[in-house]
Amino acid sequence: MRKLPSLNMLRLFEETCRTLSFSKAADALFMTQSAASRQMRQLETFLGKDLFVRSHSGLMLTPEAIQLLPVVRQSLDLLEEGVRSVQQHNPRQHLRLQAAPTFATRWLAPRLVSLRQQHRQLQIMLISEARQKYSDFDCAIRFGSQQDAQMAGAEGEWLCHETLVLVASPLLMLDGQWPDVCLMPQLHVLNGDSRLDNWSRWYQACGEARPPEDNGLAFSTQDQVINACVTGAGYAVLDRAMVRNELSSGVLVQVSPQLLSSANGYWLEVPFGKQMLPRVAVFRDWLLAEMQRFNAATPAASVL
Repeated sequence: MRKLPSLNMLRLFEETCRTLSFSKAADALFMTQSAASRQMRQLETFLGKDLFVRSHSGLMLTPEAIQLLPVVRQSLDLLEEGVRSVQQHNPRQHLRLQAAPTFATRWLAPRLVSLRQQHRQLQIMLISEARQKYSDFDCAIRFGSQQDAQMAGAEGEWLCHETLVLVASPLLMLDGQWPDVCLMPQLHVLNGDSRLDNWSRWYQACGEARPPEDNGLAFSTQDQVINACVTGAGYAVLDRAMVRNELSSGVLVQVSPQLLSSANGYWLEVPFGKQMLPRVAVFRDWLLAEMQRFNAATPAASVL
């Protein structure tokens, strides 16, 4: 027989950690404050450890509470998921997915059809995130460096590096020739308030002198840069995977044969407690298989 505290105690513990208030936790669970305080004391007695430091200024979590909280949350999430599956005649799995904007539009969205064909029960809510990162999500595909991925503090798996290429619209050509790159505007992608180092990596690889930093335009997403580049606004150094359709149709041309591996790329981030959810496991396995096929079909780039 399992020696575990009651489910009500664990729900109360999770809610108290969230609100740092016995009264607010009691209200959320439709209990009296005295009953909540009594149950919490019973849980602490069961564990033989204090879970909260009680003071006039409020509650603070003890180290034991900090250790226990993620385990309780993961267990309650799995229990809730199982109950919902039994309750529903045709259980649906609703996946809340965040993704970097350009990746979501140009790489992920067109491939989701195959995922839905394989898993009809999976319902996907895709949130394209720029600077805002919502807390209520099942998994996310983030953009940044591998160091960023390691510092994210969540379970994550690196997916791929960007492969950078120099592209431009045929509208820039004069008498069948491309103008000097340094004489035309350079289109930059912003990462927060600073520019990505795509252009500096390209100049370093080609051994060319860089123009002044103010020579160009900067946009908040790679998708905006692509759209500007198509109109002939200037040259851009972009991830080849994101401009595949434009290169195939001819509205953009790869001006230089140089391929560069960027320091940036994409990783899959899964919050603690979500890894074992069936919908997350299905999406993760599908994504890794799709990414493996994509990487295998992509020529290697030189690394700087």
